[in-house]
Amino acid sequence: MSAPYSLPPLNGLRAFEAVARHLSFQNAAEELFVTPGAISQQIKKLEDILQAPLFNRDSHGVSLTEAGQQLLPGLSAGFEQLDNAVQKLKRAAQHDHVTISSTPSFAAKWLVPRLERWTALYPTIDIRISASLSLSNFGPDGIDIGVRFGGGKYEGLNSALLLKESFVVVCSPIFIDGTRKISSPDDLRHHTLIHVTGPNPKARLGTDWQEWLKSVGIDDIDVSRGLAIDDSTVAILAAIGGQGFLLARRNLVEDDLAAGRLALPFDLDLPIDHAWHIVAPDDKLKRPEVQAFKDWLLSEAQRDETS
Repeated sequence: MSAPYSLPPLNGLRAFEAVARHLSFQNAAEELFVTPGAISQQIKKLEDILQAPLFNRDSHGVSLTEAGQQLLPGLSAGFEQLDNAVQKLKRAAQHDHVTISSTPSFAAKWLVPRLERWTALYPTIDIRISASLSLSNFGPDGIDIGVRFGGGKYEGLNSALLLKESFVVVCSPIFIDGTRKISSPDDLRHHTLIHVTGPNPKARLGTDWQEWLKSVGIDDIDVSRGLAIDDSTVAILAAIGGQGFLLARRNLVEDDLAAGRLALPFDLDLPIDHAWHIVAPDDKLKRPEVQAFKDWLLSEAQRDETS
């Protein structure tokens, strides 16, 4: 049985396409990691097979002959289709999952409780979570998409607002319904304030509390004292356990409030300038599963707003 296609050597066709695209033997050689002499030899062999010159070479540079102009469009389209087929196969073989980077608190208190709905929609696409305070480089670390808390501008990354944020005071329901009931913000002077210090053990305590108390007209409570914890999730557990009052980011405690594990002693939200944003390089979002996960995150945020 004869071969279904009658094609010149692939190396020659690749060399021709690269030279035609750059109109430079030198640039084509650099792209294909060979010498300009090797490119010239491949083009000469291809011209011999096709029995037609493909390039004009003169003091002004390189240009396509009429034969070269006829060959280029179909060859470029063929390489593009070949590349698409290979990339599609790679995605199918290697990318049956999406890896997301977020802070441990956001992963534990907002993302993970919602993942069952993702699995129901996309049962064949697994989610891998990298819960860390370190920022992803979206390269060797294997991260596809991230959720960051900040101003929303991240150089080199596509950024979309996920959730606006505010501070709320939360506590165990025992301070609402029990014998230790609190009646006003002024009563906080008689209770333990829980502070989230983050990764910096030398962080100044009470700055956020001071701002919240100022918003309700109180400036004489010592906010430098209390229980200091370097992780938001652990701080929330301390509040659930009745260890004191926590000034928390609302999105991280919504599920605990809805379940009755936490309560709001005061009806006051203090808006925060920073917010939660979805970030990813443009090339990552070209993967359908990564774009689908981004869209799902946004739909979950919309669900929160309307519920």
